[in-house]
Amino acid sequence: MYRKLKKLILINFVIFLILFFILDYFLSNTIFDVKKNSCYQIEKYFYNLKKNCSGFDKFKSSFPTIKVITDEQGLRIGKNTRRNNKEKVFIFGDSFTFGVGLEFEDTFTGIFENQIKNFDFYNFAVGSYSPTVHLFNLETQIQLKNYPSKIILLLDMTDVHDEAVRWKVDLGKPILSNTAVYDNFNKKEKFFHKNFKVSRSFLHIVNYQLRIYKSKNNPDNLNKIKTSLQAGFTYKNLDELGNHYQGDIFIRGLEKIREKIFLISNIAKRINSEFYLVIYPYGETILFGQDSFNWENFAEGVCQNEICKLINTFNTFINYKKNNKNWYSDLFFINDEHFNVGGNKLIANELILKIFSKN
Repeated sequence: MYRKLKKLILINFVIFLILFFILDYFLSNTIFDVKKNSCYQIEKYFYNLKKNCSGFDKFKSSFPTIKVITDEQGLRIGKNTRRNNKEKVFIFGDSFTFGVGLEFEDTFTGIFENQIKNFDFYNFAVGSYSPTVHLFNLETQIQLKNYPSKIILLLDMTDVHDEAVRWKVDLGKPILSNTAVYDNFNKKEKFFHKNFKVSRSFLHIVNYQLRIYKSKNNPDNLNKIKTSLQAGFTYKNLDELGNHYQGDIFIRGLEKIREKIFLISNIAKRINSEFYLVIYPYGETILFGQDSFNWENFAEGVCQNEICKLINTFNTFINYKKNNKNWYSDLFFINDEHFNVGGNKLIANELILKIFSKN
């Protein structure tokens, strides 16, 4: 009797696995085929979001698959976004501001929409956009006679390299310096990656939850903090970062940031719009400091002479770390530099206090 029961359980388990993998294969090539259902349109030398799109995005394998909805301009919105021709707020940034790995409602733009009812919000952010693209998008809106009362630009430390190496201007439009983005998007997926997305997502979720568990049970373990070439310049010498900032890349990137911010400032003054520059730290910046290059001082220099109003959120994050031993898992995706829901709430509260509380 016991042997028959054991055999029956084993047979049912095998049948379950076969059916599961068949279903996984079907879903992976239909609903969960992120490339087919992506709202990104990738050209050889540019990329943006499709207009009036409803699709999915998966930033990288360890991140959750999220819903992405866009409006008639190709800007990310939430399922409950309703604009009523109120005063407009334009928000510019990269993947942090886009909100990779998060549903729109959990991003700080989504939080703004939920809490601030006297403004309409327009989020122009897309991953790895930098001031060259921000300037072009703002100029395009001005040409269409769409005038914001507030402009919020979130300056990321990756913008230094992106300005120097990634983006250039051709015939008045920003273009990519090479076809790497296009080539990567069109690269053929490995068999298991392509056909068993549900299984892989489940394994990644389990692995990620284990990382959080390990992090919270060993908050002093510094190995969990994601380090990067892009932001390493704050606590490392440039020659320690390989060829990422070789030659004049670093200086050229800083100069282009200053130039583009100055031009955006001129537009803001011309249309009588408040212009805010926002900076924020990475987990590694909070942990290792800024002995090699102080990003806060650089941003202050950019905004001097009333070029922009600087909102520096560094102290907010540093103070959170002082009072919370699990600060990294509270605010960041584990083993990544991007903010999770907690980090977005912290940013949102700071910006609401310093930009919108007077309204």
